Amino acid sequence: MTSDTEIPTPDRPVPPQWTPKVISFLKSPAVKFVLIGFVTLMLMIPTTFVWVLVEERADRAREVARDIAASWGGAQEINGPYLAVPFTETYTVVTGEKARTQIDRHLAVFFPERLDVAGDIAVEERQKSIYSLPVYRGELVLSGRFAAPDETAFGAEHGGSLDIHANKAVLVMGIGDVRALKSEVTLGFGNGQSSKFEPGSDVLTVSPSSFSRGAVRPSGINASVPPLKWRKGFQFNIALQLNGSTSLFVAPAGQTTKVTLRSDWPHPGFTGSFLPEQRTISETGFDATWTIPYLARGIPKVWSEDHLPLQDRMMGVQFVEPVNFYQTISRSLKYAIGFISLIFLAVFVLELQSGWRVHWIQYGLVGLALIIFYVMLLAFAEHVGYSRAYLIAASAATTLNAFYIGTSLKSRVAGLVMFAVLAGIFAVLFALMREQDYALLIGSVIAFVALAITMFATQKIDWTGMSPGAARSDGMSA
Repeated sequence: MTSDTEIPTPDRPVPPQWTPKVISFLKSPAVKFVLIGFVTLMLMIPTTFVWVLVEERADRAREVARDIAASWGGAQEINGPYLAVPFTETYTVVTGEKARTQIDRHLAVFFPERLDVAGDIAVEERQKSIYSLPVYRGELVLSGRFAAPDETAFGAEHGGSLDIHANKAVLVMGIGDVRALKSEVTLGFGNGQSSKFEPGSDVLTVSPSSFSRGAVRPSGINASVPPLKWRKGFQFNIALQLNGSTSLFVAPAGQTTKVTLRSDWPHPGFTGSFLPEQRTISETGFDATWTIPYLARGIPKVWSEDHLPLQDRMMGVQFVEPVNFYQTISRSLKYAIGFISLIFLAVFVLELQSGWRVHWIQYGLVGLALIIFYVMLLAFAEHVGYSRAYLIAASAATTLNAFYIGTSLKSRVAGLVMFAVLAGIFAVLFALMREQDYALLIGSVIAFVALAITMFATQKIDWTGMSPGAARSDGMSA
């Protein structure tokens, strides 16, 4: 006689009384729930492939943007102007019984007493293939005054004699991409006199043999300043017409600096060491004003290093695209497991409330349709923009899955409920991607609410499938 506790062996078959229990257990909601979890995890594999595809397309977009910037003009940085005056110190060095003459070459770099920068930036989008990049035409006017230099700036470090090379003084200004200058640049002195700028801004590196202006690198521009001008102080005026892309930064080169920028781009991103104290943003563009006093700048009035100052203290604006859809889609893929799980929970609850069962392979097909949603979103966004692409892809995925679940469960009501659930989840996902700062907070609340609804909706479910009458009519196998 075989008891219920005996273990089957090859010569001892499975007891017949076990068969209904095993079948009931295999068809129980608990086993189905585990299978759904397994399907959800397996869907992370194609989700990863989609993420790789998004990153590949984003890299391609960045490559095209670099090509556009190389032809039009890159991110611009205006650093200066500064007055650079070379001088030498001659002294005697005694070594044992021998004495020799040593000549050291130096530069004294003076900041403007006042600097005003006014810029009018016209932004447009340049397109190459299916990709685009915000580029701009900038008209800037730099004006201000240099005070008479402090003679203590020409210090004798070794007590020798000084020789100031007054006729080699230059006004130097760094520009991020000099190739994008669209006109000749002149230094106006305010009384009808002017000096033409020449290529090169690295006059701050002292040549070991001379102070030749021909020894500079073309990282900016420089102009000669007559001795009678810089010794007594002078007004200056510089007009720049230049192209650029992505961003525009200005250094607070003056002891007191005021920068005013105006543009027709409605999506500015103010950044840098200083934020504007006044700004107005509208659908037609923005106006922004910075005022930086001497103390806030944090460096002395005279600079003696061998490079342009204030490279790490710039301020400016980035011309931000309203939606970087590659980054947005990449972020949304991080929510894919929760997104798919919510859909599967909705299908699972509908299945338990109906008289039909959904095979776990059908869950997989629903999940694949949700993953295709991301591919469609990426493909359409490159052509019609993110918002329209999201509407198209979400509508397609919602309609397909709602119709499929409705016909699988033989219930029009189930299809309509599924349509409403999918539409709500897609709407929430869209809101999450638009509200980056609150995405985690909103997502956690939604997950909690979804779990609570699932807990109470399945509270009376016999998870083991062992209770009398637990078996359902099997239109589709588990």
